[in-house]
Amino acid sequence: EEIDAFLREHLESAYHPCGTCRMGDRDDPMAVVDPECRVIGVEGLRVADSSIFPHVTYGNLNGPSIMTGEKAADHILGKTPLPRSNQEPWVNPRAAVSDR
Repeated sequence: EEIDAFLREHLESAYHPCGTCRMGDRDDPMAVVDPECRVIGVEGLRVADSSIFPHVTYGNLNGPSIMTGEKAADHILGKTPLPRSNQEPWVNPRAAVSDR
């Protein structure tokens, strides 16, 4: 109890907090939301932000958070997901020298 009190008093979440609402299957006791962003056990509530990310991203959370919101909107609207693709992503051949 003393450790919990100390942590609550001295720690804070800042600089791209994420990962506090784990996404998982409904039978996963650690999951907060299901794969369609619905809060498990709460009717009509979804979470569509960086809190559902399993890991901190290597960059700013803005882009991935926007994409998460757009994907959640697709779920809410019942849009059919795009088919899976095994196509390799395009990489700028000059990326090593142009990112300096």
